[in-house]
Amino acid sequence: MNIKYDEKYIIRLAAKEDIAQIMTFIDTYWKKGHILAVNRSFFEYEFLEPNGSVNFILAIDRQQDTLEGILGYLKASHDEECMDIWGSIWKVKEGNIPLLGLELSIRLEEMVRYKLGIGANPKTTISIMKILPNRKAGKMKHFYRLCKKQDFHIACIEYLPKSAAVNGSAAELSVEIQEINDFKAFDENYTELLNKDSIPYKDKNYIRRRFFEHPIYEYKVYGISTEGRSKAIIVFREETVDDRKALRIVDYVGEQSCFGCLGSFFDSMKEQYEYIDFYCMGFEERYIYEAGFTLRKDDDANIIPNYFHPFEQRNVDIWVHYPVDGVLFCKADGDQDRPNL
Repeated sequence: MNIKYDEKYIIRLAAKEDIAQIMTFIDTYWKKGHILAVNRSFFEYEFLEPNGSVNFILAIDRQQDTLEGILGYLKASHDEECMDIWGSIWKVKEGNIPLLGLELSIRLEEMVRYKLGIGANPKTTISIMKILPNRKAGKMKHFYRLCKKQDFHIACIEYLPKSAAVNGSAAELSVEIQEINDFKAFDENYTELLNKDSIPYKDKNYIRRRFFEHPIYEYKVYGISTEGRSKAIIVFREETVDDRKALRIVDYVGEQSCFGCLGSFFDSMKEQYEYIDFYCMGFEERYIYEAGFTLRKDDDANIIPNYFHPFEQRNVDIWVHYPVDGVLFCKADGDQDRPNL
């Protein structure tokens, strides 16, 4: 904590009565018309807690009583002893004390076990994180599995990749996969998968809120079991462009070896989708290859889009930063799988 910031600003957690001002700040200084600037109900879904607190740290000028900086965050759990969070919208107005934004981040890190960043700008945030002694930074890997060999509309396919599938321990497993249609079924059968040693630790309330109660997106949650024992859950979301669809793997919790057994399950989707893709970091890659996926290269001629609202047919890298090794990032973490319009 640096006293010069406290002399100039009131730095505090936000409350419900601050929401209108935060939304105006986002609209003015972040992005005009952003969903968090114009859709209050969605803002409250993302950041408002039942006790009336709001998951933003604010910097307010003491003399002018003006909002000068914001840092939003999203909780992976509400366990006070094991709370990991992702940073969200992070913006400071020009003309303030240098590194005010970094000070907001430091204040936030004092409150939680681990603060993780996903979707950070490689030219600004990531360049800062790379030089800090207690932060690591990198790029998520983007895997994809084509469901057809021609006539693509969403993807742009210049060549058919050779399968990198390998035979391994996963091939010896016999798994069952079935859709979990409601949170009650998840709570009864899969809660034991939520391991506090995982980084981030996602509790059952996070799973309920994030995937079963999302106000805009519809997620498909599947459970994976072996010999009658729950082993993992995998979460999908469809994207549609005109009359074509792509299937996105947005989260995975549990034993990663089970992923390698899902090749036949993915094969069954060939008539529905152009491709299936999976952004991740920290996942055991051999299991992804066993399931028939290909890694998109940095200079790949094939285009597997990430932006759909509005649709942009281009490859997109997602950068992350984190304080310790052993972190698992997936596409739905933080605010990366969120509508922006």
